[in-house]
Amino acid sequence: MKTSGEERAVPPNTGAEAGAARRGRFGEPAPRPVRNSLLRYSPAVVLLAILIADSNRHTDPDLWGHLRFGQLFVAQRHLVIRDPYSYSVPGHLWQDYSWLGAVVMALVYHVGGVVGLKLWKFICVALTVVFIADTEAETGARPSLQLVVLILAAIGLILQTQFRPQTFTLVLLAGLVALLARDNYRRRAPMWLAVPMMAVWANLHAGFFIGIVTLALYSGVATLCDLAANHGWRHGLRLAAITLAAAIATLANPFGVGLWEAVARTLFDSSARVAIQEWQPMLFAMAQQWHAGISGMPLYLAVVALAVGLAAAFAIAPRGGDLPLVAIAAMMTVGAWMSVRNMALVAITVSGPLARHLELIRSRHHGGAPSPLARSGSQWVMLALCAFLIVESGLFSNRLVLDQPYPAGALGFMRSHGLHGNVLCEWDWGEYLIWHATPEDKIFVDGRYDTAYPPEVIHDYLLFRFNLPGGAHVLDAYPHDFVLIPTAAAPARRLMERRHDWELLYRDDDALLYARASAPAARLPGLPVTGAAPAGGFP
Repeated sequence: MKTSGEERAVPPNTGAEAGAARRGRFGEPAPRPVRNSLLRYSPAVVLLAILIADSNRHTDPDLWGHLRFGQLFVAQRHLVIRDPYSYSVPGHLWQDYSWLGAVVMALVYHVGGVVGLKLWKFICVALTVVFIADTEAETGARPSLQLVVLILAAIGLILQTQFRPQTFTLVLLAGLVALLARDNYRRRAPMWLAVPMMAVWANLHAGFFIGIVTLALYSGVATLCDLAANHGWRHGLRLAAITLAAAIATLANPFGVGLWEAVARTLFDSSARVAIQEWQPMLFAMAQQWHAGISGMPLYLAVVALAVGLAAAFAIAPRGGDLPLVAIAAMMTVGAWMSVRNMALVAITVSGPLARHLELIRSRHHGGAPSPLARSGSQWVMLALCAFLIVESGLFSNRLVLDQPYPAGALGFMRSHGLHGNVLCEWDWGEYLIWHATPEDKIFVDGRYDTAYPPEVIHDYLLFRFNLPGGAHVLDAYPHDFVLIPTAAAPARRLMERRHDWELLYRDDDALLYARASAPAARLPGLPVTGAAPAGGFP
């Protein structure tokens, strides 16, 4: 098929321009690449990438809480800064740094229910993927190369595209990287947009600091590259001023500088990371996935392929005029290696530089000659496949599949017998109980972590959860009425089985429910009751 000049993939450096770029200093800006947008070349494949990235339509332990907190803020018409849900530190200062994200989610759920939540996440994921595609377009890479990289990025996004405010961080980071890519290759980007972007980001999700670090790193490396190329300070000073203004803009939040203090505390306090799977190092998470089932390994391998691919491509063809973007990608790769929750950041930041350097390698082996590409003739077939995936994946269904077992049977037992009180429960179940059992019941700890609990409470929970020395004392140090733990939680279960002052009330395949042996609940007939864990979903 014939193609127009706009649809032809033109290598970023050809002929004399390529020779000039090769003779330039390391990191010197290369000649401006020609934009090849996937949104024009193959929009159906971009839609397919969006559907792949959005395919994670399971609940999350924090989903229940974010919706309840957002509903609370909307009902009160202001932030609630004293925790109303826990008994471990009743009335403790509670700083919900994702307050605006929770409010948005609560309003979406109020208007559209579960389908509304799914559509909200779909829109966020779509924006993220479109921004990645826009970043790739700036590199001048052939559409066929961009497609491969975009699909890998979509797979790498799957684990982190959840029903949580962190989805806003993915959108805003992808938008920021697209802005930086345009500045890097064309110097015509409206960089001032980073300032209002950061002000909103700081209220939506605590991941805003990633944006500030990204801006600062880009500004520093771009300035060094300009100086090495004898281009002076002007561009670097402008970037530094925008970075400073963006950092100041993040103070426009209800907590002021306390927001930054909280981020620093979370980053440098690793005490609870042993209990939070997404904080584990990537290699550890991959080993766990391998033992749980190899079907989930492609999600990790896609990110590994992106990072290793960029490292290899950059080593082969280092002069791409994009050293600031490569530095950002390297930083995110290190972050993902340290914590698996950063995998999506790699997918977002590596895609552009990888497409760029793969195109440099391709043009080198083809002598820099342009290679026309035909527009795909199977767009309608691809659109039909996308329509099938939309229906088959349940985008418009009114249920969410559970991400893990939750204690629905145990809560049903408590309701049927009128049992209420203070519940020491599994960390991941805390916000589930906040949604289903408050205000009648209070919880010991939940996934809000250090935004609502002091370090000593988190430490005490870990002692109990992992049956460490001092764990038994935790049962006596707080006014627990019930203990609710997963049946599979071997350390805590062994601890409870040794405690004869606690009585097992209920058990099923998901949960074990205990009460103090001296409590009226321990005198119910037929204890322990063996139930059947009900199949469930959200809501």
